[in-house]
Amino acid sequence: MRFFGVVDRMVVREVIPPAAVGFITYTFLVIMRGIFNLIEQVLVRGVPMADAGKILLVMIPHVVVLTIPMSFLFGVLLGVGRMNTDNEIIALQAGGIPARRLLRAILFLGFLLTCVNTYLYMEVIPGSSRQLRELKVRLFTQARNLGRIEPKVFYEELPNLLIYIGDTEPESGEWRNVVIYDSHDPGEERLTLARRGRMVVADAREQGFGPAMTAEDDADEIQQWILLENVSNHQISRENPETYRVNRNRSQLFRPDIGGRGTVRYRLAMRERSTTELVRFLQGQELGDSDGSADRASQKDSELHRRQAAIELNKRLAIPFACVVFGLLALPLGVGARSGGRGRGFVISMAVVLAYYVVNNYGELMAAEGRIPAWVGIWLPNIVLLVISLVLMTRMGRWLGEREARENVLARALKRLKQWREDRHIRALRGTAVRPVTGSLPLGIQRRRYATRFPTLFDRYLTTRLIPPLFMVVASAALLKIVIDLTSLADEMARNNAPARVVLAYYANLLPQVFFDVTPYALLIAVLVLLTVLERQQELTALKAAGISLYRLTVPILLVAAACAGGLWVLGEVVVPTANRDAQRLLDRIRGRETKRSYRASDRQWLLSRDETTFYNFLRYDSPTQTLIRFTLFRLDEDNNLRFHLSAPRARYID
Repeated sequence: MRFFGVVDRMVVREVIPPAAVGFITYTFLVIMRGIFNLIEQVLVRGVPMADAGKILLVMIPHVVVLTIPMSFLFGVLLGVGRMNTDNEIIALQAGGIPARRLLRAILFLGFLLTCVNTYLYMEVIPGSSRQLRELKVRLFTQARNLGRIEPKVFYEELPNLLIYIGDTEPESGEWRNVVIYDSHDPGEERLTLARRGRMVVADAREQGFGPAMTAEDDADEIQQWILLENVSNHQISRENPETYRVNRNRSQLFRPDIGGRGTVRYRLAMRERSTTELVRFLQGQELGDSDGSADRASQKDSELHRRQAAIELNKRLAIPFACVVFGLLALPLGVGARSGGRGRGFVISMAVVLAYYVVNNYGELMAAEGRIPAWVGIWLPNIVLLVISLVLMTRMGRWLGEREARENVLARALKRLKQWREDRHIRALRGTAVRPVTGSLPLGIQRRRYATRFPTLFDRYLTTRLIPPLFMVVASAALLKIVIDLTSLADEMARNNAPARVVLAYYANLLPQVFFDVTPYALLIAVLVLLTVLERQQELTALKAAGISLYRLTVPILLVAAACAGGLWVLGEVVVPTANRDAQRLLDRIRGRETKRSYRASDRQWLLSRDETTFYNFLRYDSPTQTLIRFTLFRLDEDNNLRFHLSAPRARYID
């Protein structure tokens, strides 16, 4: 036989279509939330469409390298499962061709996809990671693209600092009516009011706004400044709030104090460095930045960076090789399947992928902590799945003769329960008046009771056919979200020693938002799958032959859609807001950012009056006594000047 003969081409034709469908579905489910966020940036925050498109294009390689192995696993499971269901593998064996012969084409496709993924990991992703970070920094520092500082929203991301913007210029994007509250000094409050303001970067210092860049400064250092115009500064003592100092300036350059220096410093992460840099560093050369400056870390930090570089280099080889491992594992699983349905392929592929990345992240955490070598931690899931696939391969031939499933204890119990219900129904019919048995019709048909109530058997049948694909798509999206998020947060989990209960609680609070976003699209996909299956199995033709209109199909579909809409409304009103706040709080703990930000509406430290003229600030709210602790009130006029200031240790509601 030729190397790539008829059998190989047949396997390729069976695997590629479902793999392509899986790739499109998985990739869309992953980037869907990102697309929503980018649309919000464009329509609400004024980010140019070109920049939003660049961010989306830069994000795609990070998603594709993860969805390619998933889709290949799904394609092999469906292709081989379909061949097994139609007895084509039995026909091959009858012709003297063993089932292992299918491995040739599967391994060929697996190695081809491994090469594609390796190229993406080695060449494309380091540059795209660096470009993505630069795009985010540029969008935040540009005045027109406000980043995460939105008008009429209290921005409390920076420690001990509040920024509030009343409005923005539609054309230039400049801020109007800026309020900055600084509480770094425990004995003093600083309130800065300005008519206008905007974000500027370090280049603005060359225009006289700040110190010039020196040769000692790092090239990868970016300084963020806020340029204010028509400024008034109010310094208020906490011990004597009735006396305070005021100074006014025509313009003022304000630098947010981040990390104690007011400078956003960052060095290139390992995933942003080229493969050549990682190899040179592991060979003993110093790890420098893109401009060639040396890394001034201590010996301990250097060892940590060396371990991180080894982990990143092994990841760029191990994750692409998962295509080959998934192909080896999917063949015996597909041959051993007694059903080649898409639902089963979805379930098995997502279970395998979730197990792979859970083991991968656990091994990466252990390698980052130095408990095991880097290559062992990263290659651990490949090794485990490879051993499992080889064991299953030895048993693959035994499954082909087992066409009937063995009846387990649960199946016998369900069978007995069904028989008991039928016997009970027959005994109940004996006590009712029925027509005499004439012998013209079978006894079972004469005693059958035809229900006229809603929903009918037809509605229940379609509903049971619609719910499984709906559930599978939603579950797949949730598992994909967990896998992608685990991959991106693995470094921070290891660096900050995040407890397992915190990680589990974070993902539990992350899922409601995923369900809320995915369910409408999942229902669309489920309806399309249902109609396709009904048409392929000629059930729609049977319905029309029985005199049932196809419009009758819409009744159970609309009922399921209405139930989903009601559930999503309850989820969005009751569960999602609280879950998102808890998820953000837990994410800050995972990232080691224990900020003073409040996550509950009743604990917000800043409130604004309805006429947008008065700001209320307090340390905390004591609910049993309805008391605000360390209460402060600032009232401004239309020109953003302070007209009234009230301070009290306690403020209590009476009537």
